[in-house]
Amino acid sequence: MAEEVKLFGMWASPFSRRVELALKLKGIQYEYIEEDLSNKSPLLLKYNPVHKKIPVLVHNGKPIAESLVILQYIDETWKNNPILPQDPYDRAMAHFWAKFVQEKVLRTMSKAYTCKQEEQEQNRNEVFEQLKILEKELNGKDFFGGDTVGYVDIMAFGMAVWYGVYEEVVKVDLIPEEKFPVIANWCRKMNEIDAVNECRPPREKHVEYIRARIQNSKSASKYQPVVLKKPKMAEQVKLFGMWASPYSRRVELALKLKGIQYEYIEEDLSNKSPLLLKYNPVHKKIPVLVHNGKPIVESQVILEYIDETWKNNPILPQHPYDRAMARFWANFIEEKFMRTPWRAYVGTKEEQEQAREEGFELLKMLENELNGKDFFGGETIGYVDIFGFSLAVWHGVVREVFGVDLITENKFPVFLKWSRKFNEIDVVNECRPPVEKHIAYMRARIEAFKSATK
Repeated sequence: MAEEVKLFGMWASPFSRRVELALKLKGIQYEYIEEDLSNKSPLLLKYNPVHKKIPVLVHNGKPIAESLVILQYIDETWKNNPILPQDPYDRAMAHFWAKFVQEKVLRTMSKAYTCKQEEQEQNRNEVFEQLKILEKELNGKDFFGGDTVGYVDIMAFGMAVWYGVYEEVVKVDLIPEEKFPVIANWCRKMNEIDAVNECRPPREKHVEYIRARIQNSKSASKYQPVVLKKPKMAEQVKLFGMWASPYSRRVELALKLKGIQYEYIEEDLSNKSPLLLKYNPVHKKIPVLVHNGKPIVESQVILEYIDETWKNNPILPQHPYDRAMARFWANFIEEKFMRTPWRAYVGTKEEQEQAREEGFELLKMLENELNGKDFFGGETIGYVDIFGFSLAVWHGVVREVFGVDLITENKFPVFLKWSRKFNEIDVVNECRPPVEKHIAYMRARIEAFKSATK
């Protein structure tokens, strides 16, 4: 029986276009379904009920959402023409640079193109600083993937194809060749590839679309973007972290679940150590895992690296689809819960009420996903549970500090059952910050936030 592959997308979306590019590079036959985002189809809402957006890949009836998750699923399911490197460290580096392109470069470029006239110079300079970093990473290579297009190139696809259209519309050149000859050369090479050109939106139609979007943005008067143990002698593992950071604590939890011996280095984030700045010169933040002298940064990237390097006690499921679903729910927790602004807790009563209602809706989705299971990972802790670590451990502190309890027994019995089981595990408790110290830290952060926003 032939494989059925469908892609729900939108012609001007760089997110669905990057998925199309991956499918074409792999030689995968697929049916493309164009979505009207102002009138989304029942099938799209069925296949992506959480975010209700494109792209969605449907493989033999099973939906996978979120472009980054889809790209990894494609590479793990169809082994020909690999997109990601085979070596775990090289793969971690590809994840890091893809995330840098996604969260820094593309968002800042979009902001620079659509901002007010008086803000353009500042945003343009910010883009230049980020592109300098990319220029250095790309130097000496035809593509980020080396001799051929890879994961980072696919993620940066929009930069190669879209920026010329924006330049024509806005009359702002964000990739001048005299400043960035290496990136300009990469753009030319990308645009010479047949599969890339097949994924390029029609030029005139795209120009009109971009003009309309910029006009709508200006009309709205706001920018809307188009997230101590001793090491073994044989292996040296170090973790640079901060005691109250849920991001470094989740990495510690993964290391403990795997039984990996490591040295923990506590960082003072107001006075970062030379080693931290050496190992993470791009973001200059924790956590950083250093394995045999090689640094890996960004907690999501680190977790996948740990699971690929030490095969015992797997964190991610073995089947590509189950793995894709784990990444989806981990991203859901990361983007919806971890990035909640302080104003949700210290704003006006109306703002707090709105935040509470939004929190209830998000928790309902997690409650539904967890129903019938002890853990998100099934019978044992897995990737999603590790991401949910802060929800299980931090919410008691939040309740104590803010006097707000979003997770009550009558509303979320399944979630609270999971939280209790999670908190009964020894290694989870080993990673829990000291409660009183944590409460004092949170209170100090709230006061600092209030002072800064007066």
